[in-house]
Amino acid sequence: MKKLFLTTAALLAACSQPSSAKIDVELATAAMEVLSADAMQGRRTGTQGNQMARDYLVKQATQLNGGVAPELHSFTYELDRRGEVRTISGTNIIVNIPGKTDGGPVLEITAHYDHLGTRDDEIFNGADDNASGSGALLSILKNLRNTPPEHDVNIVWFDAEELGLGGAGEYVKTRLDDRPRVNMNLDMIAQNKDGIIYMAGAYHTPALKPLIEMAAETVDLEVRFGHDRPEDGANDWTGQSDHRAFHQLGIPFVYYGVEDHPHYHQTSDEFDTIPLNIYRDAVRLAVSTAYILDENLDEIAQSAAQTTPASTEP
Repeated sequence: MKKLFLTTAALLAACSQPSSAKIDVELATAAMEVLSADAMQGRRTGTQGNQMARDYLVKQATQLNGGVAPELHSFTYELDRRGEVRTISGTNIIVNIPGKTDGGPVLEITAHYDHLGTRDDEIFNGADDNASGSGALLSILKNLRNTPPEHDVNIVWFDAEELGLGGAGEYVKTRLDDRPRVNMNLDMIAQNKDGIIYMAGAYHTPALKPLIEMAAETVDLEVRFGHDRPEDGANDWTGQSDHRAFHQLGIPFVYYGVEDHPHYHQTSDEFDTIPLNIYRDAVRLAVSTAYILDENLDEIAQSAAQTTPASTEP
């Protein structure tokens, strides 16, 4: 019965969200191109290129948010890799969009804007990873400002994902109150010439599946479910991007991403290699999903509350 109810709610949500024609996919595309340009020097956390990327996103978000600048969340943490401990400092970018109703659950929509930087004078521009998700957040922000959500929404660009998911980890430690939450995380949503994108998270929260199926009907992409079961081993993406920090707290997550491809963490992850028609549909899917999740946020949070908290292990 609960699954039937959620499916019916999703039908109603589909009627309240903006039409595909009103989703500014070119905003996301232009942002992906800017963020993956050589001038950004690969956006590695703590570098001038990372600062340039942050400045660009802050400027764009401020314009889209009615002149209100995002909140900058600075953080520092210790990163231990193979016994070498380093102190990492980074900055998350946070935009809060108030919902029509007070209180209740919060929708956290996230993507990381950092990447690998440069190595041996070669630039790892990270168009798919993750200028694609970062650009999509701008399109989502524009739509949510024009057609306000029912619930409070935080749009967050995380820093230091490539350094142990640091920005997301510090965010959930310091910025969450006791309100229920649902996370939608976008990381590598552009690079797939076959038009296939995966949604991970439905295994952990089955109530999400009919909602994502509804969102998938709004685009020409093939949305597949998977990469979220323990038996998937190394192909279990549950712990492999920023949504892990939410999952560890028992918070439901929707993760959109493509499978690894030849450009992943290579210098060839360039804007010119992106199939733009597929990316534009991925942006439309993300915007549609944001509205459908918002319309059903109370039910998703209630469903999650009936399960035990997730393990702290990825």
